[in-house]
Amino acid sequence: MTTEINGIPSVVEGVAYYPYVTVPNERFQPAFYEVSVAVSDETFDQFKSKGYVSCFAAGQRNFTPDPVIVFKKFAYNNDGSPNKPPRLVDTEGKDVDLNVGNGSKVRVQWKHVEYKGKGKSTVKRPELVAAQVVELVEFAGGDSPATRNEDPDLEF
Repeated sequence: MTTEINGIPSVVEGVAYYPYVTVPNERFQPAFYEVSVAVSDETFDQFKSKGYVSCFAAGQRNFTPDPVIVFKKFAYNNDGSPNKPPRLVDTEGKDVDLNVGNGSKVRVQWKHVEYKGKGKSTVKRPELVAAQVVELVEFAGGDSPATRNEDPDLEF
């Protein structure tokens, strides 16, 4: 039995990009646990029509031609204490410690969160609860300015 949140399945399948499931992405503040998931048009439309943020139409992200939903969880509470990280599990539901890379097929369990954003508007976000690795593409590191922590050579 699939549970739903606002008419959307609570588990969404797709292809993972830039996954920070068990270790937060602290390059930007506030820090988040997060994963960008390339999803079907139908899944994208369900989230977009319900007013969720972090929904990007097909072609809006340079890493995939598909629509993308970014599932996030704040790494820290307002008082600075750490939040519990989302779970990362295998196809049998067992916790795993893997370096999940771009292109991995995943199932993401999410929950609905709302909070007051800047300007007092209400933000609706699909919060990352857990990720299940269906087909692993192991992260092997990268040789880019972002992973080397240096500036790229400018060509203009």
